[in-house]
Amino acid sequence: MHTLPKKALLGVFLVLIVVFSLFAGGQASTSQPVLPAPSDGFPLEVVDDLGSSVLLDRKPETIVSLSLFSDEILLEMLPASRFAAITSLAQSPVYSNVAQKAQGISPVIEFNTETIISLYPDLVIAANWSEADKIAQLRQAGIQVYQIDTPFNIEGVRRGIERLGTLTGEPEAARNLIASMDSRLDSLTNVIATIPQNERLTALDYNTWGTANGGDTTWNLVLNLAGITNAVAHLEAGDFGQVPLSKEVLVDLDPDLLFLPGYIWGEDDGAQAFYDQVRNDPALTGLKAITNDALFIFPERLKGTYSHYLVEAAEHAARIAYPQLF
Repeated sequence: MHTLPKKALLGVFLVLIVVFSLFAGGQASTSQPVLPAPSDGFPLEVVDDLGSSVLLDRKPETIVSLSLFSDEILLEMLPASRFAAITSLAQSPVYSNVAQKAQGISPVIEFNTETIISLYPDLVIAANWSEADKIAQLRQAGIQVYQIDTPFNIEGVRRGIERLGTLTGEPEAARNLIASMDSRLDSLTNVIATIPQNERLTALDYNTWGTANGGDTTWNLVLNLAGITNAVAHLEAGDFGQVPLSKEVLVDLDPDLLFLPGYIWGEDDGAQAFYDQVRNDPALTGLKAITNDALFIFPERLKGTYSHYLVEAAEHAARIAYPQLF
């Protein structure tokens, strides 16, 4: 039996290695390359607050917000260049807390499906109460729409900010906004904690059609955060949390503070006119709020906010009620 010399064996071994390497290399070249995982969180598939699926292939660069809640959050977190359009409500200094940030963004739109489809943004944020048929039209056109809940408490605001941070690829900006809100809230809570329960004031908001916001409303939250008792929180509320309030009931409740609207729709001087009307109403002259000069016009942008500006609204109410603490 013949054996190969050691040098020959070594040569055969090297040839086999080269052949195996070429074969393996040829096999690898036909397989799909391994792509690195995305670092920005996209593609992203989520379920919105009404249960509909939203798929974002990439970080959205063109966004349309159709909710003042999302307007006030997104305009804090994103540059104006990422807005495909803005609503007139967001630019209104009467209703919006980010009106100055919204100035200069164009076009200015309303919830018009044809206009939005023509812009074809990467993402539309709409309120949970938005018109279902319009939302359906946008989705049928292939536009990704996220419907977000309107919160009624601070935890709901935090969740909304987190969701918007995730959707826009800005989780750090969302965390910073939440931290800022919580810091202001902690400071306010510490101030209010110095007021004994038996020294806390009562208040209600009174509007032109004779109702006040009841217990299950953001206004009630604002008063609670400010250390003020909502005088109608215990009464039964109707639509939109409104408690019907005759002048007789108002006199019986006799709150320490009376907050009036900051704006009357369609009347530029309507708020001041209503203030004068209430102040000079013979049926209300005995109210503590009137005799003690505790009748106040409350800014509409703070009165109606659902975003992190709820804390600013509470700060404003607390400064009115307890100026000695600030």
